[in-house]
Amino acid sequence: MDGKQLLLKHFQIEAERVPSQSKEICYESNGLLYHIIDATDKEQQYLYELHQMAQHMVRQGEKRTAVFLRARNGRFLVTEEERDFVVLVSSRPAPMRAFTGERLARFHLRGQSLLLQVQSASELGSWRASWEQRLEKIEKSANGLLKEQDDPFARLIVESFPYYMGLTENALQYVADTEIDEAPQQWDLGTICHRSFSEKSWLKEPAVHQPFNWVFDYAARDIAEWIRSEYWQGALFYRTRFIDFIRQYEQVRPLSPFAWRLIYARLLFPAHYFECIERYFAKGSLHIKKENEEKLKKYIANSREYEEFLAFFYDRAGVSSRRWNMPAIHWLK
Repeated sequence: MDGKQLLLKHFQIEAERVPSQSKEICYESNGLLYHIIDATDKEQQYLYELHQMAQHMVRQGEKRTAVFLRARNGRFLVTEEERDFVVLVSSRPAPMRAFTGERLARFHLRGQSLLLQVQSASELGSWRASWEQRLEKIEKSANGLLKEQDDPFARLIVESFPYYMGLTENALQYVADTEIDEAPQQWDLGTICHRSFSEKSWLKEPAVHQPFNWVFDYAARDIAEWIRSEYWQGALFYRTRFIDFIRQYEQVRPLSPFAWRLIYARLLFPAHYFECIERYFAKGSLHIKKENEEKLKKYIANSREYEEFLAFFYDRAGVSSRRWNMPAIHWLK
């Protein structure tokens, strides 16, 4: 059964498929957008928490948010062909022409007032465990490639992995030291963040906040991933853009030493490298494999420049590392 039939059967909604830049399936009817999400493997607690988070953000004034829609039987979950689905509904927002640090800060400010005790949708305090799991998985994959020296991509992974394993170990230690040395401040409570954040994720059409893209975590997560994304697109080389973003953000939500150290730890963790390899190993087309091979070559070729960026990160961000006693990774310099 396609999405159009599903909406008609379970929600009595006649809608037409609309083009979407994201992977989710989207339909439109009478100015409303309907996002059909496969929730077959999702726990009930996880779905409940996302529902509550979406309702909260709408109440707080986050107008672009998609919320869960009840079916004709009063339930949020519908089943077709042994698969479970939920439908999210939102208005069609006007295109978002610009993204600013202030927009992200206000999103975090609204998410921070959530009173729900988030468990299934939370990654607060679990960065180290998550990173260690990813490291172990990639290490096993890299070891399995040792015999495939005829494959250029396999050779790239095998040769580069020890370097990125070292970066990961630095990131793990940096988080551990931060949790010991720094006490979280008022603004360091958990908030609603994004699993994988970039400026493009907010500017793509339709520009709707979809709760299945959310996770409850430190705001430092989104800030670090914005910086990473902009760096690898080349946009961060314009120093004023970086500084402007931080200033805009801090006008709404100040960043403490604890937050800055988490941002830095997340940038130390080579998520861009891991994602590239994970996508390559996932079942995908030859085009996707080739695309990720080219990305990996770019990351490796520019690793020295990224080291330099990390070495002088606090200075570039306008943070007084000496006054706040920010630890340095000495080998980067």
